[in-house]
Amino acid sequence: MKNLIPILALLTVCGCQQEVAAPTAQELIDNREMLATWQSKCDSGEYSHLEADEKARKCSTTRDATISVTQAAEGKKASDFFKANTIRK
Repeated sequence: MKNLIPILALLTVCGCQQEVAAPTAQELIDNREMLATWQSKCDSGEYSHLEADEKARKCSTTRDATISVTQAAEGKKASDFFKANTIRK
């Protein structure tokens, strides 16, 4: 009986844990620090070892946000280059 109580307590605690909610892509785009944290979690951290479907569920918004941030940065570079070469001095 003494061994049964700690095991039941452990099962209760484990059964009541809530799944971590992944942030939306917009939240990650707005907060670059959080994006960097989630990228590291998905690439080599706590979510890197998950099965493909579970990893896709947790890390898909991170991938989408990374693509959006990269495209925005490249678009800004192209815009700045175009602007610098078309303005008469």
